[in-house]
Amino acid sequence: MSDWFLPVLLCVLVVAALGGVWAYQVNAVPEFEQEDRVIEQWRESTTYNHSAVVTDDTGVWSSGERLTDRPMYYTAVSPELDGSYSYEYSAANGSLEVTTETVLLVRGVGENGDDIYWETSEPLQERTTDSLAPGEAHSTAFTVDIEAVRQEIADLEEELRASEGTVDVRVVSTSEIAGEIEGEQVETTYDSEMPIDIGSSTFSVGDLETVDEPERSTELIQTPVQPSPLESIGSILVFAVALAAAIALLAGRNTNYIEITDDEKQRLRFERERERFDEWITTGTFPSEREYESTILVDDLTGLIDVAIDTNKRVIEDQQLGVSTVLDEEYSYIYVHPGSPARDWLLNFADETIDEFESNDF
Repeated sequence: MSDWFLPVLLCVLVVAALGGVWAYQVNAVPEFEQEDRVIEQWRESTTYNHSAVVTDDTGVWSSGERLTDRPMYYTAVSPELDGSYSYEYSAANGSLEVTTETVLLVRGVGENGDDIYWETSEPLQERTTDSLAPGEAHSTAFTVDIEAVRQEIADLEEELRASEGTVDVRVVSTSEIAGEIEGEQVETTYDSEMPIDIGSSTFSVGDLETVDEPERSTELIQTPVQPSPLESIGSILVFAVALAAAIALLAGRNTNYIEITDDEKQRLRFERERERFDEWITTGTFPSEREYESTILVDDLTGLIDVAIDTNKRVIEDQQLGVSTVLDEEYSYIYVHPGSPARDWLLNFADETIDEFESNDF
């Protein structure tokens, strides 16, 4: 056992060290998953609102009443369309200069809307905001005289002596943006449009074409990954068991608990030699009466095998008595097995003659 103590202890310490590193990595050092996530830095948007004031009392509305964001207005009681345009942005910080020009655009277009036959524009409003903060609105108000637009269209068609295509009427707001948002320089232009469908006695606002523009960036996100129970508990158990084994080995060595005795060493040596020389050994029974004048004790089984080879005899093994012997014409060569029940008797009387042995008072 002494020969194997250091290798075994070294192996146990290596396992304990690896288990400790594993347990530390799993339980004390967090592991992260990384992913690129798109985040919104700021957002810009434009909106329109529209309304019309009732100029004459009717069965459903009173004069002076304002109709807001209606799907349709009646020219007879509300001849003008009031509108407002606004631009704003959301961000952590920033300062912008915003200039908006709003015009009324009237044009003759083809059936598909791509071909433009003629076009006129009329300024409605222009406004500048020198320093617009996040969350504040840059707004302009305008009014479109629906009867005047209808008359303008009729006059143009009479001048052109044609009414081919479709008349397109819309309010166009152009905002020029310049400044800084969250530390970045911004300079851009946005166009927003509010179509107006003018009929013979009604008018309505079409689908708004406004801006909703987010500014995005990519951010590296680290998400902690929790170890599995098997890794967490298993790593600790490996470390704890290996460490306990190392402590037990050292304690056993210091207290001689794991040291084997001389008798145990002899027994182990005998068993190895017995296995090695098995073909030379025959089992039998040691004679109960002494017939040899001289007995020679052999120190180990290897020596007894050598005697058997030299004398051309078999080794006789008495397993019950715990002895092996080689018998020739004159001598009895005996090897006493470790732990033999007859060990003391054989060692005390093996060198006596038969007469001396028989004279003992047992």
